[in-house]
Amino acid sequence: MNTPQKTKQKTLLLSISVLLVSWIVGYAFLNYQFTNSINEELEKITNSTQKLFKAKLTENSLALSLKLDEIISSEGLAKAVANEDYQELDAIVSPYYERLKIANKDIEILTFRSADGMTIYRAHKREFRGDELNKKRTLIVDTNNMQRSFSGFEVGKFEMTYRTTQAIFYKKQYVGNVELGVSPRYFIKDLGIIFDIEVGMAIKKSISDLIIEDDKVFIDENYNLIRGSQTLKNYFTDKESMPNFKVNMNIPLQNHLSQTLGYLIVGLDSSEIVNQNRDFMYKLLFMGILVAILLVIVLHKSFNMMLDYFKKKVFIDHLTGLKNRQALNIKLYSGEAYVLILSNIKEFSLLNEIYGIDVGNEVLIQVAREHEKFAKANGFNSYRISADEYVLLREEKNIQVDIYTEILDKLHHKINNLSIYVPIIEETLRVEIYSGVSFDHELSLEQAQMAIKKAKEKALPYLAYSQNVDSKKSSQHILGMKKIIRHALDNKNVIPFFQPITDRDGVIIKYEALVRIINFENGKKNIIFPDDFLAVAIKSGLYIDVAHEVLSQALEVFATRPEKISINLLPNDFFNYSLMDKLVELITTFNSPQKIVLEITEQEGIEDFDRLHRAIKEFRRQGVLIAIDDFGSGYANYAHILKIRPDYLKIDGSLIKNILEDQESQILVKSIIRFAKDLKTKTVAEFVESKEIYELLKEYGVDEFQGYYFGRPKDFINNYKEIEII
Repeated sequence: MNTPQKTKQKTLLLSISVLLVSWIVGYAFLNYQFTNSINEELEKITNSTQKLFKAKLTENSLALSLKLDEIISSEGLAKAVANEDYQELDAIVSPYYERLKIANKDIEILTFRSADGMTIYRAHKREFRGDELNKKRTLIVDTNNMQRSFSGFEVGKFEMTYRTTQAIFYKKQYVGNVELGVSPRYFIKDLGIIFDIEVGMAIKKSISDLIIEDDKVFIDENYNLIRGSQTLKNYFTDKESMPNFKVNMNIPLQNHLSQTLGYLIVGLDSSEIVNQNRDFMYKLLFMGILVAILLVIVLHKSFNMMLDYFKKKVFIDHLTGLKNRQALNIKLYSGEAYVLILSNIKEFSLLNEIYGIDVGNEVLIQVAREHEKFAKANGFNSYRISADEYVLLREEKNIQVDIYTEILDKLHHKINNLSIYVPIIEETLRVEIYSGVSFDHELSLEQAQMAIKKAKEKALPYLAYSQNVDSKKSSQHILGMKKIIRHALDNKNVIPFFQPITDRDGVIIKYEALVRIINFENGKKNIIFPDDFLAVAIKSGLYIDVAHEVLSQALEVFATRPEKISINLLPNDFFNYSLMDKLVELITTFNSPQKIVLEITEQEGIEDFDRLHRAIKEFRRQGVLIAIDDFGSGYANYAHILKIRPDYLKIDGSLIKNILEDQESQILVKSIIRFAKDLKTKTVAEFVESKEIYELLKEYGVDEFQGYYFGRPKDFINNYKEIEII
């Protein structure tokens, strides 16, 4: 009996030994795999942060440049800088600066300097040029030397700022520059929220010594920490006490000369995740002892399954059971092409306020279930990434954008018709969602957020990301078009094309001047039409130069021709002193002012009609004729027409195009003609493209005609080949 007992004891000891060794090996294996897994994920998050920072820096730099363009284009600003008229500068700039500060509290500096680099006005301090300002710029001096714009991080007396300068020209002469300084918070404030990281700035000691601060933290012999959270300061003060805190310093902070002043610090604290998962691992291994026999049999498979389960715990939303934001980030930066649908619940915060958090959580859970059902039925993965934000993600090799309208309709119908019974309040609630869609981009979540924001602004249920939604791409288009306009102005490639206008017999009695830009790219000539550049010219302050060119060239061509010349003007053009002075000068030297027709585009939102009317009366006194363009387009104010009593009413082309088939257009055109005849005003029909339209309009009583039937716009100045208007 002793032998079997000893055998059992030996077997028990052997089993215990095997289990103990297995437990030790298992612990070491899991710890190793866990550490590697966490490090890999942290590296991915760091790389993602770097990409997002660079993208935001580029996007926000363009936005700051556009804000400066808007200020520079203000009427009278360039002249005030040229004359060092401090009071005028203050009157023009103060409202802009106040709006800028309201929109973005991180804007700290707005300074104007003369051509010799002297500070003449500081909007952020409301200071004019005096003894304390009577010194040259010590940071970005290249704007004054090279008369062009620069941007970059700069270190001043008190802190580091990101500064953008723009050159200011008056009458094509460089007169000074304006500088906009923004706190670095402007570029990095969202990074920590998006990736749950600590963000700071490390600056070279030789530079950081210039900053008057008491709380700079020593990093090493070369760098100081001048901006960062208390966590970062604690880390650099005592690294050994924070073994799970990871720091990356690979993103350079450069000045306008591309010189590196320091680096952006990205700090990731994995302590909480490490501790939580270590606790989980200990419990898991303890359970392993209880099921020792099973672990011995399936040791290898069990470890793999447990490791997978362990990883899932890190990436699951605890409330809904869906995958979380961290899991989504891994997918988005995997290099694959995805379609991402971001949805959030309309007025969810209000629901929380009315019913409380418990009811809100119940709504989130039930909406999450429906998202998960929809995802499985349509081949998506579902995520909950914040309070009321859900994501559907699907890998697509060949993305077909059109099919997603149907998918989004189904999603919205499913969620919006969901009856959510909440036992706590014994009520059934309904919710609605907004959605934004983006395609095939590692920043697709950011793009979907842009789309959903635009959808809310337009009161649409959903919207797909596009260039119209993306302010960054819009800014790049504007900057590119500004360069084309400036180049065309410098090289006399802003010219008028002329389209004929005939009388009832088809005889050409007049021409309309239509602005075009001749652009040469790679040796090929392109004609750029107003729809593509006019809005950019207006916003960037180049419109007046464009208008000057068209007015001068058109009147010069028709000074010796027998036909009348018709020139387009916007109502607000009459409020621009520079443009009106130029027009008066040209009319005065034109030997037959009665051959000039000023076409005023009838549009919504005329700022000061009485002032416009006075200007029109003054031009009439000089003998100039007046026409109202695009009459009948929807903005026409009959009271204004009765007061102006123009010489011509140009019937909008949208009414003429389909007049042969559209009875409503026929009724409107007839009423306009009767109205004009009662005023003893001639009518001009635009977009006359066929003989049938011409004959019908003659029958109605139209006086003059313009359109492709009589001739397309031509360049009388350079004799370019006849170009069709698209």
